[in-house]
Amino acid sequence: MLEPTNQTRHWTFWRRFKTLFAIYFFFLIFDFTSSDELFPHFIYVVMKYYTSFWNWLVPWTGAHILHLSYPITVKPNGSGDTTFNYVLQMLWLSFTILIAAAWALFDKRHSFYPKFSYWSRIVIRYYLAYMLFVYGFVKVIKLQFPFPSLVTLTQTYGDSSPMGLAWTFIGYSTGYNMYIGGAEVLAGVLLFFKRTTLLGALLAMTVMANVFAMNLAYDIPVKIFSLNLLFMATWIAWKDLDRLVSFFIMHTPVLPRPEGYPFKTKWKTIVQLSLKAIAIGFTIYSTAWNFYKASKNYGDDAAKPPLYGIYDVKSFSVNGKETLPLTTDNTRWKRMIINYPGNVRITTMPDSSDWMKLKLDMKAKTAEFTSNIDSTDTYKLKFIRPNKKQLYLEGKMHDRQVRIEFERLDETQFPLI
Repeated sequence: MLEPTNQTRHWTFWRRFKTLFAIYFFFLIFDFTSSDELFPHFIYVVMKYYTSFWNWLVPWTGAHILHLSYPITVKPNGSGDTTFNYVLQMLWLSFTILIAAAWALFDKRHSFYPKFSYWSRIVIRYYLAYMLFVYGFVKVIKLQFPFPSLVTLTQTYGDSSPMGLAWTFIGYSTGYNMYIGGAEVLAGVLLFFKRTTLLGALLAMTVMANVFAMNLAYDIPVKIFSLNLLFMATWIAWKDLDRLVSFFIMHTPVLPRPEGYPFKTKWKTIVQLSLKAIAIGFTIYSTAWNFYKASKNYGDDAAKPPLYGIYDVKSFSVNGKETLPLTTDNTRWKRMIINYPGNVRITTMPDSSDWMKLKLDMKAKTAEFTSNIDSTDTYKLKFIRPNKKQLYLEGKMHDRQVRIEFERLDETQFPLI
């Protein structure tokens, strides 16, 4: 049913081991289900124990097996390049090799492996397809790499991190985002169908190799995860390695691989195909729709704040007296950038910059500034905007009466725009 019967007698140790190596990817999938909010609550509760086990074992391994000179205290977070993550991958790989080798050596029930191979490939194909949708739609909808912000436009190359530089040059081009994102989405679609699985795996290998290379070259902290997705695509395509070699290198004819359905009865097949169609449709719709909604708040299409712009300080008066623009004066503002709703970036004369919370009241014409470090450090200033080019702030800043005159910089004059 799943594979021709006469092939079930030829599962060598190496073939059994390669099939059971899927256990490594299941570790990755289980780790994903423990943190993703798409799954039912009871799965999340159960997986908390799974996560707790690794949160205990990883630091213990670092201290007693690897004898690291420092304790592993940083748990999984937005970065995938922590010591915790590298030790976790080592443990997953070690457990996989031990389990797969022992299982393949002692369990010689050949009837088990075709079924395990069939269902594990489906799980891994679908997981990889979903992650490719995430990687792809977040680019197609232009959410991962937005157009360079006003802050970025005023920075020098030297002020950029390698990752920030990559985000800037990729974010500039909508077309390039759609191109690479579309390739990732296409690879995901192809992986959902058995007849196009090999093509989808090869395309996934191509796009994920590019993603991994970018992460490695520009120090983007998703190196391990992108490499694992590349391994997944390679593992899926590995099944057809002999056919690929025959076709591309040996130039010999290659017959289509026979593909069957997991169920013998017609009604079960219909139910299976119907559920598959619903799952694929829901996955594509929910992923694309969630990113589309998010783009209205965070992407290029997000609403701009009322005083959006780059404002250079033309005069700065304290208690009625004009202060000179000395490059050593850390209390005198040099530039103010309002890029995102609720936030403002203040640069002082020594080119020291700080982000602050900004609450605008357009009716009362007030701007309330609050420190991101100390919530008690706050002051409210009146603003006057006689035209789009000029802006004035005046009021009490701490124990000083200030009046600041700004001139808005026309961001459309940047060559990049």
